[in-house]
Amino acid sequence: MKAISKIKIKNRNRRNYRFATIFKHNFIEVKKHGLRKIYLGKRLQLPETEYQNLNQALLQQFAKLNFAGITAVHIFLPMLRTKEPDTRLLIKHLQKEHPQIKRVFPKADFKLKTLSHFMDDEQLVITENEFGIPEPVSGNQFYIDKNSIIIVPLLAFDLNGNRVGYGGGFYDRFLVGCEAGTRFIGLSFFEPVDLIEDAGVLDVKLHQCITPESVLSFRR
Repeated sequence: MKAISKIKIKNRNRRNYRFATIFKHNFIEVKKHGLRKIYLGKRLQLPETEYQNLNQALLQQFAKLNFAGITAVHIFLPMLRTKEPDTRLLIKHLQKEHPQIKRVFPKADFKLKTLSHFMDDEQLVITENEFGIPEPVSGNQFYIDKNSIIIVPLLAFDLNGNRVGYGGGFYDRFLVGCEAGTRFIGLSFFEPVDLIEDAGVLDVKLHQCITPESVLSFRR
């Protein structure tokens, strides 16, 4: 799958077209603001059939993860109107194949820009907030420890494991406080860019990222 977006240029030579497209994507639009715009646009332009196929491919890669010793998977609930990866498929997989693993969902506090965490059990109640994000409104809160996997939302990522989120900093604040050994795994319909130029020291890197074609691992 190509990680580059199609950009109309005047080059008639196919080789020049390919080079110019890659150059435009990887070497100019490398800062977070530009990548957010590009990759949100790419997601929104996905035809419904392709969107569903990509979700199935992500599920197949997710199923390959090593869940040995994992007691909880913290996983965001999808904003379908912005065509986020449909994590409901991953949740159903966990329920069926790994019922012993607890499933945990985040709730955002937009004033404090923090996340709280709720267990998927009979006490859980979920509704959409004012921003269209499905999240818990009541239930049993859960403490994330080092035996957990955290599925991290993103718009883009690079070959070093840096990610571009939505810009609120919720997950960076959450991840930096996690115990050593907790695994941070991104989900992306698209392959990585070479480098996010303005990734900073406060940005928390991923351990892995799942794409429709593979599970990429990073040095941290």
